[in-house]
Amino acid sequence: MENYQESTDGTIDLREYLNLLLHWLWLIILITLLSGAAGYFVSEQMTPYYRSTVTIMVDAAPATKMTDYSSLQMSQKLTGTYSEIMTQDNILMQVIDQLNLDMTIEELKKRISVTTLTDTQLIEISVETPDPLLSANIANTIAELSIDKIESLQSARFAESKESLQAQMSETEKQIQLYEQQADAAASDAEKQRLTQKINNYQQIYANLLQSFESIRLAEIQAVSTISVIEPAVPQPKPVKPKVLQNTIIAALVGCVVTVGILFLIEALNDTIKNPEEISQKYDLPILGVINRTDLKEDKLITISHPRSPTAEAYRALRTNINFSGVDKPLKTILVTSPEPGEGKSTTICNLATVMAQSGKRVTVVDCDLRHPMIHNYFNLPNRQGLSDLFIQPSLRWENVRQIIDGYTFSVVTSGLLPPNPAELLGSNRMQNILSEMAANSDLVILDTPPVLAVTDACVLAPYVDGVLVVVMPGSTTHAALELALEQLNQVNAKVLGIVVNGVNYRGAYYSYHYQKYGTYQKYYGEKPSKETV
Repeated sequence: MENYQESTDGTIDLREYLNLLLHWLWLIILITLLSGAAGYFVSEQMTPYYRSTVTIMVDAAPATKMTDYSSLQMSQKLTGTYSEIMTQDNILMQVIDQLNLDMTIEELKKRISVTTLTDTQLIEISVETPDPLLSANIANTIAELSIDKIESLQSARFAESKESLQAQMSETEKQIQLYEQQADAAASDAEKQRLTQKINNYQQIYANLLQSFESIRLAEIQAVSTISVIEPAVPQPKPVKPKVLQNTIIAALVGCVVTVGILFLIEALNDTIKNPEEISQKYDLPILGVINRTDLKEDKLITISHPRSPTAEAYRALRTNINFSGVDKPLKTILVTSPEPGEGKSTTICNLATVMAQSGKRVTVVDCDLRHPMIHNYFNLPNRQGLSDLFIQPSLRWENVRQIIDGYTFSVVTSGLLPPNPAELLGSNRMQNILSEMAANSDLVILDTPPVLAVTDACVLAPYVDGVLVVVMPGSTTHAALELALEQLNQVNAKVLGIVVNGVNYRGAYYSYHYQKYGTYQKYYGEKPSKETV
């Protein structure tokens, strides 16, 4: 047998993916529109939120201001520190109490966003609520309370010293007043002079205390940073979310991408044969026929009922290619099988026999499927006597069990009664003698056998015939099944003539997009079916 060779070409044909997209374009567009509509509907049902923003400027203390880069760093550190203070629980609790808000601190935190603007001394407090006026009030209240707290924290560093000096100054003033009263009431000049001296001493002490107090105040001014609102929050009439247009576009894009991804995933995981080109490239076997699927249900022998149809032409093209396969050595016996059931081998055999007989050949069709025979059903023949009887009655000749089809030069040998050991009968010497007798009295003997992967019958009989045709059906036959079937035929040294691709649907079916290249095969395998019902 000529070994089949699996192609090692792993390149991706971008045209296949383009054809896939074009074939499912209607579905992609539909899901994209539905996703966009869903995004729009959901966005319209969502509660609108309004954002208000207050802008605060932090001016670093004069004592910390420098002329180099460290001054900017200090200001940025301050803005970062103050922004953290603005979202502390005690500040937010005061906001809730002051505005009588019906929410917890955690709920309020989720509605607040504090941002320090890069390379600036500005802080933005943004608040989002379903009420635009409430958003502005919360933002402005947070700013006011935060400023008050920050100023109080800075002033607390000097408060104790200032209070102590103020107490000493007050006590000194009292002493001065007391001695002045005593001096006014002094009886002698010596006593009055003594009291005046004390008054002068206390006045000097008071002047020193006042100077210390002013020094502390100056130090406070130099060390305390100022923070102020430069742009208060105002109610905004336009909601910031939901963003209906943006959500609609995103939903549509997500729907489109997910749909395309699922289609590509299905395509990648799909192991079925999709087009004839895959077979010729992967297995290095000729495609002898491409038979399109027809709309006929009542009659599977289309070569008899509709001999001028495109499908009948495809069978005649198959006949021509088989004849060319036997140029060096005429083919007398051909076995037709398939990897698995349901791939149309029996239909192919009966129509092929018909067109062979129409060309003037003496054709014999033998139903070697001794498990589930089908040939007699196609020709409405009785199956009381057939191939199995030739094994039971050695004196019986094949001419005695054949049934000649009226009007044609071909005959049919049905299966006969079903034996318990089909594989043993088909592999016996008696079967070889029967085949030899049939071949001697026919121009072509076509054998119908069970699928290769179902039972061993086809492999048992394959070495004794001149050639094997393997029928596959796109969308049904998997690459794994075809590879295993060819491997089993190879092990028994069967001569595989080629592949017959059956049941190809060029329009309206799941796999139709894979046959855009049918024009390449058209000149070899018959014309493309018309839109009219055959």
